[in-house]
Amino acid sequence: MVRRRVLSLAAFVLAFGLGASVGWAEIRVVEPDKPETLPAFALSDHKGQPFTAERYKGHWSLTTIGFTSCPDVCPFVLSNIVEVISQMTLRVHPDKLPQVVFVGVDPGRDAPVMADYVAHFDPKFIGVTGPHEELAKLVTGIDGFYRIGKAKKDGDYEVQHSASVIVTGPDGQVHAKLSPPLDPGKVAEYLARKQIAYGRAQRSN
Repeated sequence: MVRRRVLSLAAFVLAFGLGASVGWAEIRVVEPDKPETLPAFALSDHKGQPFTAERYKGHWSLTTIGFTSCPDVCPFVLSNIVEVISQMTLRVHPDKLPQVVFVGVDPGRDAPVMADYVAHFDPKFIGVTGPHEELAKLVTGIDGFYRIGKAKKDGDYEVQHSASVIVTGPDGQVHAKLSPPLDPGKVAEYLARKQIAYGRAQRSN
């Protein structure tokens, strides 16, 4: 089992010597000792294009899972991410902003409306779904979970899922897991400094 560690934002800043203090308030972030490789999976994005682990390479990404008919948690988390991205525009170059991936785990209901759903939050967001066997590969790979309940008499059913926001790097590997609610400014600062630390490490190799 991979040992993980929980960091405060201030501890992260001190550990990497990345400049002025941003305060001691904690954000809830879990980092693996080493970045974790995503498993192979084959899904489709909201434009009908293939979405595989390769789509994570070459840029930073924020990924969360849910379903389009989710009444509260998913809209909250996605709106929270919108705020984080807005704060990041003040800290990084536009081409360094992370792509945002929403993984819909209720494909029967998600696929037909996914394009409109993600566009409601940000036209740049990527909505992803597909067969449950492929969804399970990605969800497990990002240390998440979901469960589809049994249908009721009226045909409705419950969908349970984790709400974490997963941070993957340009190497296509998992670098951190953030737990909502996200403080937009503090998380944006954390992600910006994460990019700096990663860039330094790459240049030193």
